[in-house]
Amino acid sequence: MTEAKEGAATGAPIIEGWSRDGFLGERAGLVRAHYSPDYISVRGPHAPRRLNIGDVACADATDPLALPTVFATAASGLRLSLSRRCAPMPFVLRNVEAEEVHFIQDGEMEFRTDYGVIVGTPGDFVHIPRCVAYTVRPLKGAVLDFIVESPVNLYFDTPSPAGMIHFGNHVLRAGPEVAPPADAPLELWLKSFDDVTVFTKAHDPLAAHRLLAAQSPVWKLNLAHIQPVTYWPHGGPPSHFLASPNNEVLFYTLSARPGGRPPIHVNADYEEIVHYFRGPDPWGKVSEPGTFTWVPKGVPHQGPSENVERGYLAFLLETRTTLRLTKAGLEASQLMETGTYGRHASDHGGV
Repeated sequence: MTEAKEGAATGAPIIEGWSRDGFLGERAGLVRAHYSPDYISVRGPHAPRRLNIGDVACADATDPLALPTVFATAASGLRLSLSRRCAPMPFVLRNVEAEEVHFIQDGEMEFRTDYGVIVGTPGDFVHIPRCVAYTVRPLKGAVLDFIVESPVNLYFDTPSPAGMIHFGNHVLRAGPEVAPPADAPLELWLKSFDDVTVFTKAHDPLAAHRLLAAQSPVWKLNLAHIQPVTYWPHGGPPSHFLASPNNEVLFYTLSARPGGRPPIHVNADYEEIVHYFRGPDPWGKVSEPGTFTWVPKGVPHQGPSENVERGYLAFLLETRTTLRLTKAGLEASQLMETGTYGRHASDHGGV
């Protein structure tokens, strides 16, 4: 029995909150007669689901010429995709529509870019700005790369200049290649909304002599180095660390932190995606590394307590535009209950 249901059994009020602009706008609340996150069954695409990203079939696991597999999309052009690349990318890619934020779940991979080289390791966010060309080479272990393509630009937006992120120590920028590869013809793929356009270049399109900018726009930051923000003693909402100028897309750490369990919430404007990177402790009914949970806007939810003894690492992605799982995502997913984010009982094999 959940805490809210226990409260209902003892006569305590069940309070449901409603908010605009996520945690930043107008708020209202009411007292419900029943625990509103509960549901018996659901039909239609706007339903909470969960999946393990390792269960999504990725074309580039066997085909070096394949692009990452898209498992969720939004009307704005935002896309979520997965890569299990096991061989170096035999082309250079430039995304002309979106920023890319790569989250490395497993393995190590080298990103050669227009503005230097950087190595992504488990727990790293690697940021590739729009129209910065790059190529990827797996280095160690079985690679599992979760990619967020944002059609709006992203920038660091922390509650204060210091404290949440140590920008001097933990935001690492791409650096020059120690030994540049031999210059040779290579394909440059421009990825647009409708297709890929391939340019065959006489020379390596990434070859460069030196960086003229003050710093490379390509960076990485490990999830473990982002400090969760809380409000003593009850917790309060998390704080984002990465945002678009109009808050269309927001990234938060949702790693373990002190405070009480979140309230029942109806988010009027944002899809809520939580990615559980790893434990040691579970987050409610989520315990398997690489678990992705999605609560569409307007769906009542509560979520597990974040105050767990040994801790866990997770992040929250919010997007204003409505999300839909693709066939690849749906095939790997299950319906989810929105109390503690376990598999819903109405799903085949659910508990």
